[in-house]
Amino acid sequence: MMKLWKNKDIANAMAGALVALSMTAGGLANAEERPKVDDSPVNVTIAGYSSGGQVSVFGEGVVDAVRRTYSGSSIIYEPGNPAGALEYLKSERRPFALVSTVEPKMAYAGSAPFREKYPPGTVKGVLNASPGVFDLMVYARADFLDEYGVKSFRDLIEKKVPMRVSINQPGNLWAREHVRALFSYFGKTPEDVEAWGGELVPQPTGASNDLMRDGRLDVIITGGATPSGKVVELGSVMDLAFVELSDELVQYVADELGASVGSIPAGSYEFVDEDLATVSSSFMIVAGPAATYEDAYKLAKSMYEQMGHYRSSHRALQKASREQLPNVSYLELHPGAKAFYQEVGLID
Repeated sequence: MMKLWKNKDIANAMAGALVALSMTAGGLANAEERPKVDDSPVNVTIAGYSSGGQVSVFGEGVVDAVRRTYSGSSIIYEPGNPAGALEYLKSERRPFALVSTVEPKMAYAGSAPFREKYPPGTVKGVLNASPGVFDLMVYARADFLDEYGVKSFRDLIEKKVPMRVSINQPGNLWAREHVRALFSYFGKTPEDVEAWGGELVPQPTGASNDLMRDGRLDVIITGGATPSGKVVELGSVMDLAFVELSDELVQYVADELGASVGSIPAGSYEFVDEDLATVSSSFMIVAGPAATYEDAYKLAKSMYEQMGHYRSSHRALQKASREQLPNVSYLELHPGAKAFYQEVGLID
């Protein structure tokens, strides 16, 4: 009997060794299957948002990180609009784009202005350059809100306030989708404002602030990093107030748009004395079918290695971190970026 148990122990040990050997061999095989990545320059174009403004800071920051990591790189951030950028990806005219968490979701759903649903896997995530830094803001002239007894967005809807409200330009999908979702929660559309005697003003944030300063606008729906310099400036010359968004409304909009629940902390502005719930979005570098394994790997590596410099280059980038780079929300990671994140232990 003792001899039988000894033989059994030997057999178990041999089996365990074979399993371990096969796992090691499998790991080595997977490592060997990965393409080799050298230190050659990166020569790509990132299709982006409009020139200037806070969003361009994210794109230019990524470009700077790549140039610092791979000497001689010819990488360009190309201003444009997010719908055009994603169309460039789909048609393989550009390998990479800078988008928020909002636009790819629209593209996969085939929502306007996208003419058809994108095939699965058309847009893949490379890196999260600005996790939860872009906040939804709904602010108004304080005297206007007092006149109509308004404190919350629900008040604006239920009282059918005839407001002159800025909803940003048609090409600003981020703003327009947030506007749509805010009204959708109450079973309304932005066009209902016109039936109440109000007006929809399709102007960018800067121009909208000028109109409000001149008394020609009542409410602005937009987004930005907190605190927004433009809001601080406007608040220094007139009395402003944020229109409160309920927790339920914020959660609904976040779920609709693939965003997250955030807050505007008390003290962010002189006229904000308590934390305000809001919707927060991230901006990401995404890849299309033309993006190579090597380039996606190098973009991810560049941001990882240059994170300290990237974060110090602008206050809007303070929430960025190495740990958040692979967090591309509902998107699948590009194989090149995924390989790098696995190498440095950010993901399994």
